[in-house]
Amino acid sequence: MLFLLYSFAFVDRQILNLMIDPIRTSLGVSDFQLSLLQGIAFALFYTAFGIPLGLAADRLPRRRVILVGVVVWAVAASACGLATRYWHLLLGRLGVGAGEAALSPAAYSLLADLFPKEKLTLPTSIMGIGGAAGTSIAAILATVVIGIVPDRGVAVPLLGTLQGWQVALLLSGVPGLLLAPLVLTLPEPLRGATAARSSAPEPRLLPALAARRRFYIGHFLGFGCYSLMNYGLSSWLPTYLMRVERWSSGQAAAFAGTMPLLATLPGAVLIGWLLDRWYASGRRDAHLLFFAIAALVQLAAVLLAIGVASGPALLACLFVQATIASFTGGAAAILQINTVPVLRGRVSAVYLFVFNLLGFGVGPSAVAFVTDFVFADDRMVGWSIAVVYAVVAPIAAALLLMSGRALGRDRSTDRTGDE
Repeated sequence: MLFLLYSFAFVDRQILNLMIDPIRTSLGVSDFQLSLLQGIAFALFYTAFGIPLGLAADRLPRRRVILVGVVVWAVAASACGLATRYWHLLLGRLGVGAGEAALSPAAYSLLADLFPKEKLTLPTSIMGIGGAAGTSIAAILATVVIGIVPDRGVAVPLLGTLQGWQVALLLSGVPGLLLAPLVLTLPEPLRGATAARSSAPEPRLLPALAARRRFYIGHFLGFGCYSLMNYGLSSWLPTYLMRVERWSSGQAAAFAGTMPLLATLPGAVLIGWLLDRWYASGRRDAHLLFFAIAALVQLAAVLLAIGVASGPALLACLFVQATIASFTGGAAAILQINTVPVLRGRVSAVYLFVFNLLGFGVGPSAVAFVTDFVFADDRMVGWSIAVVYAVVAPIAAALLLMSGRALGRDRSTDRTGDE
């Protein structure tokens, strides 16, 4: 159920990425303005609502928190399909961000109470690959809409004439509304059910973060940077393929749907399994070390894809990047392992605040900023992606290594999540 919810949470996001040029033409906006819809508009409300919803996840039944969030984001996602002005779409994206902020803190807390820490990464990774599945669903939906809806639009009873991108967004919220009642079938384990009991008083959030600041700062900012470069790429890769490689919109949509199925989904499951085994063997920084290395491997793959590769070589480089792109399962697992149960919802919300602010808020806009204001050339979007990777990937690796070293020095690590 959590996998399905996370999947459909990504559908409307990817539809925006796949239909940038039709939306830009219809609304008369620039790449940078559209990047605000892809990123900061969503991220601002996601992050603003994340902390209070994390507190709700620590205090209230978590499935009820998830249920309310699903209904809000599904309605807002469909409302985006009715937009006829830029600000209409902006308001819809704000609503989507507010609703989706409820899912991850509550879901991570649930999973941490259902699985022991040595087996937590695989289930969080399976939930996390919902993002890749959502990307594929969006690509299929976009391909169908492109093939069915004529350029002049289609007349819809009560709604008037809708363009293809409006139809796709209108449909994107429907699965969430259908799944919402099933959220109440999720289990609701006791908080800390997989941890040992303690008579110690409940810790406060800020002192707990400050006490292990090197771990948390390195984790939050490191995975935030990892998110920034990956969402920058996923937001603009279809546009790069159409503008520079001369792919059709249908080809770009098919690629966006196929690559997650072939690379990201199996890659995330394999990474989750590997990290569980590596952590169980005694490597406490396994998750952080792996993704520090993966950030540099991604940098090499993207530079080769944009700079020298074409045809099959381009696809091979992008396959490597996509295989190690899914980081949310590993990031969430090591965070839950090293956080006391009563704070997991709020600490997850702080992590998601940073991760989404940098990933969704900055990532798409960083690429668009370089394209519009540094190169001032739409066809340089590929090199804009490469510039963002070249700057951010080494920073991500350094921060994750710092966080991992903090675990090595902190002798309380083995018991933190069990207090």
